[in-house]
Amino acid sequence: MMTMKKLTTIVCVGMLALAGTAFANAVENPGFETGDLTSWQALGGNASATISVVAGDNGPSAAGNHCAYMANFGEAVGLTLKQTTLPGTAIGGLVTWSFDLKLGQAGLGGVFFVQIFAEQSGVGIVGGSGLLGNYTPAGWQTFSGSFMAPAGTDFLTIQFMANTGAVVGGSSTMYVDNVSLEQEGIVADEPTTWGGVKGLFR
Repeated sequence: MMTMKKLTTIVCVGMLALAGTAFANAVENPGFETGDLTSWQALGGNASATISVVAGDNGPSAAGNHCAYMANFGEAVGLTLKQTTLPGTAIGGLVTWSFDLKLGQAGLGGVFFVQIFAEQSGVGIVGGSGLLGNYTPAGWQTFSGSFMAPAGTDFLTIQFMANTGAVVGGSSTMYVDNVSLEQEGIVADEPTTWGGVKGLFR
């Protein structure tokens, strides 16, 4: 027999599930709270251009204690922090994006850009946000926007680029945190929602 407590729990979980599936973040480890670059790729680095995760600093849009730090002091180096989501984590339609940035320094031609791509399995890039930036926030700041992903889109890529020019002494350093790529209609995994409800009947 179903008790009032179970019924109330089912209703609450159902409401949370519907809220959670309305806009689900496709980015894994979005706030770097694992303490490392799990789910992210660091590209183009060398001894003078590195990407790390630092503790004790956090962007404003979500609670936490970590962020990524991109430090490029190389000459003519394109340092990139990148994540490609899994197939099935996107669809054609509106993609809403946001991230927190804080400039370290940008000198002698150092710049910082972001790109977001809509991609289709077996095809490649089919759309995207265009080139975003140059970003130079003196303190933590949340940036957000949106674009329309074409029909056939089934995953997304976001990349942060700290680039330097062909000049000795150039620099581009940036703190990155709380990265989000969201779409209405992306459904959370069943075990994280209705699996808990099913357990109430066992």
